[in-house]
Amino acid sequence: MIDQNGKPVTKPALKTYLATYNQGVRGSKEFGAMPRALITICDNLALGKTTYVKCVEGQVQLSRRKDGTVAGNGL
Repeated sequence: MIDQNGKPVTKPALKTYLATYNQGVRGSKEFGAMPRALITICDNLALGKTTYVKCVEGQVQLSRRKDGTVAGNGL
């Protein structure tokens, strides 16, 4: 995954991006700083399904919870 500055995303940065995504304030400045690819992946992730995102330190499993939030296993 590449961030808005063209650099690979680290696990701590991905953790903050997921926290921002789960807040649900799409018009905020922080939400605008998130990688577009991550937003697309999270928006299309169905309830109970998982997908993988590659970071600098390796892969992270993302899953959609029953409450609608996205969790990163391995963060």
